[in-house]
Amino acid sequence: GLRKLRTGQDGVAQAGFAFCATTTSRFSRCDAIAWPRLRVPIDLGVRWCPQRRAKKDCAHQLRTMSCLSAPRDDAAHLVVVGASFAGLQVAKDAAGRLRVTVVDPKDYFEFTPSLHTALGAARDAASLLRPLDGSLVPGARFVRGAAVGADETRVSVRTERGVETVAYDYLVIACGCSYPAPIREAVDAADQTRARRLARIASAEATLGGAAAVLVVGGGAVGVEVAAELATSGPRSVTLATAAPELLPDMPAETRGAARVALRALGVEMLFETRCDRVAPAADPAGGAFELKSAGGVESRTFDACVRCFGARPQTAWLDGFCARDARGFVVVDDRGRCAVGDAENVWAAGDCAAKPDAQRLASYAHFEGEYVAGCILAAAAGSAQPEPYAPPPRLVALSFGPRDGAFAYDAKPVPVPGALVPWLKTVIEHWFIRLLPMPYAVLRWLPDVGGGAAARGWGRATAANAT
Repeated sequence: GLRKLRTGQDGVAQAGFAFCATTTSRFSRCDAIAWPRLRVPIDLGVRWCPQRRAKKDCAHQLRTMSCLSAPRDDAAHLVVVGASFAGLQVAKDAAGRLRVTVVDPKDYFEFTPSLHTALGAARDAASLLRPLDGSLVPGARFVRGAAVGADETRVSVRTERGVETVAYDYLVIACGCSYPAPIREAVDAADQTRARRLARIASAEATLGGAAAVLVVGGGAVGVEVAAELATSGPRSVTLATAAPELLPDMPAETRGAARVALRALGVEMLFETRCDRVAPAADPAGGAFELKSAGGVESRTFDACVRCFGARPQTAWLDGFCARDARGFVVVDDRGRCAVGDAENVWAAGDCAAKPDAQRLASYAHFEGEYVAGCILAAAAGSAQPEPYAPPPRLVALSFGPRDGAFAYDAKPVPVPGALVPWLKTVIEHWFIRLLPMPYAVLRWLPDVGGGAAARGWGRATAANAT
């Protein structure tokens, strides 16, 4: 491809690359090209560069690639509502070729999948939160505010200055879900600052740290990881209750069994097919009296703290009257992620707010969907054919049972990985994702399907019928 480029900045720009050079001359020195997805400095065959003796400070190095050329003023405008895994991935892939605006009430990006380690006091929660600014997605404009409405050309955003409108050519809805505190509670926009989020996590950590008896409600991946972390972080009793007949119902049987064995070894009491109701209202993670209801009857018990690890609620109330949602509030999409908005074809949804199988509400799938949707938008902006319908890659899950044990699953099959390596693997995954490093959907979608359920994994299946 490089052989076909005309030399000079114009030739690179026409090929769809962003250009950064230490001079404005031809490729006579050490220049940098930002490829559409991977921004990497490239030495174009020049054997000597005056700047090389100061490479650490050279503007074309990877850590200072924000100097890459911005899109033209007349480039199409992409608005992304939501700054988590899916939304930020869309913004990162499109920045430099489209004008990009990211709308979110927070001023931080959080790696929530590792929150259990902070709740167990195994780490400083500050390492899970990155500032939400241009250092995260160079070339994007960030608007701190909550989306309160939308039509086919504009999004209404409530900021500290009042309600403002942001016009768009393309819109991506990636506003995600809220969960019970302290996982990811829904709070007022004014409270969604990094400092206040850290204060809430610290408060929850203190409550859990001083609790002699903790109730964890929910037997999915989050509940299992939270229960294991709390059981290993202090002398306390931990009870895990789930309404399901088993742990991790969407995981392989071998992984479910491994989770039971690990939790039992940590002293976690497990209650199955049990519903937990508070006797008196209280805000999580505060403790209190609970009624544990099962087929065997009702048992009253008191706990010093409670963490609910279920109950995802899409943050989509602001879409009333704009696009179709299912009975639970998730945004209905077709097999290319497009939303049902009249005759419009310029609105997409991605991430946890999209209607899809619950097993896909993982950071990895949000990342895949963000890459795919960005490709659709860039193709539309270029007048090119749309990509093939979205085909979710197999489900890869690393599950920790405390800081020294875990399990890894590939779709419906367990992977024989030593349990002690899984927490380390999760650390690597965290460092990858929190930096929005590439996770090429175009490659991973071709991984073999060993679960036998590929046809049921896509978007737009079994959800449109429930649209409201």
